[in-house]
Amino acid sequence: MKGAEPLDGTVARRIRRVRHTLAAGELLVVAALTESYPTAGLVPLAQLAAQAGVSAPTALRLVHKLGFPSYAAFQESLRDEVQTRLFSPVTVYPSTEETESVGKSELSAAASWYVDGVHSTLNNVSADDLSAAVTALADPDRKVMILGGRFTTVLAAQLHQYLRMLRPDVVSIAPTSAEYMASMIDVDDRTVAMVFDYRRYQRTTIDWGVSATGQGAQLILMTDNYLSPLASHAHWVLTTSHAGPGPFDSLAHGFMLVELLVSLVAKKLGEPARDRLAHFEDLHLAQEDGQRNGPKANRVDSGAST
Repeated sequence: MKGAEPLDGTVARRIRRVRHTLAAGELLVVAALTESYPTAGLVPLAQLAAQAGVSAPTALRLVHKLGFPSYAAFQESLRDEVQTRLFSPVTVYPSTEETESVGKSELSAAASWYVDGVHSTLNNVSADDLSAAVTALADPDRKVMILGGRFTTVLAAQLHQYLRMLRPDVVSIAPTSAEYMASMIDVDDRTVAMVFDYRRYQRTTIDWGVSATGQGAQLILMTDNYLSPLASHAHWVLTTSHAGPGPFDSLAHGFMLVELLVSLVAKKLGEPARDRLAHFEDLHLAQEDGQRNGPKANRVDSGAST
């Protein structure tokens, strides 16, 4: 197609890259697509246009702006995304022959997976979104609420452990329905919500993020390159590779990006964070000394509370 912007990646990623250039009618088509992404775009062009309340040519203009030469090519990309989202570790589980030995070839293959994933993550993450996320997480006037899913809770825990040493008002939300409901009481327009959601995307995590934005929270989403459905509701999206030796998607690059976030937030916070960290270290050393010196050093004066 003449004059089309050279784009690649998922449809959702392409939308994020051109969203600021879209006309009002094209944004209505985007809204219709994200309402039930990615399956919303698998209907005929006329039906998608009707759902968005625009003409078929308007819907087709959006498709062209996303870098697709035709509506058929656009739908083919969406079908691929549907199949990718249905990924199961069972389908890529190694055969018995592949598990008989571990040698240099396995180490070389793993190195390739991880190194490529590092380059992919750092080259594709949005610098603007990363900068805005750091500013939000470092804002002392805002409380930070961190949430992960069944597997990504380990990423959330890592961010929480480090971030709470650098600044106050950092809350970790356990991935349970009771915690989800209780935490929502404290969400308001002073909240920065950091949510982790990777393939296969978790409905409860998505619902929590949508509810948080509905109550005024600014939402930072960390997800894989195929994008959680929560991406259309997020203020800033940080993507990482999920490439690894399998059968499970790798979170290694998520840990890397969390560490980068923490480093940049620490730099943004400056001396107050350094002082807070020094205080934490003093408390930690005092506790370690107490444990080495035995139970007498740790014993609380029972007469102090009488």
